[in-house]
Amino acid sequence: MPQFPPETLISRHVEKLLARGDQERVDELLRQCELTRFGTKVVNPRGTITEESCYRYKQLVKQLYGEAAYSFAKVNFVLGGCQCRDCGSS
Repeated sequence: MPQFPPETLISRHVEKLLARGDQERVDELLRQCELTRFGTKVVNPRGTITEESCYRYKQLVKQLYGEAAYSFAKVNFVLGGCQCRDCGSS
């Protein structure tokens, strides 16, 4: 199974959400996660993006986009090697 760093997992998912044409909701999602986009990358202006960041991101995806979007995100994160408390139990 590939092992991608947390910032890559979140960045890839954000790109998928943006492809749906929902910039405002993506901006709100990132704002609530205290993350920001820098080009195609998602960064934490205060430090490192961690597995806890992945967990928080997916919980906010569930809240803002619903269960189906959350399930899709979780599968992609698990396949990418995420080991947050959400994915590590899968």
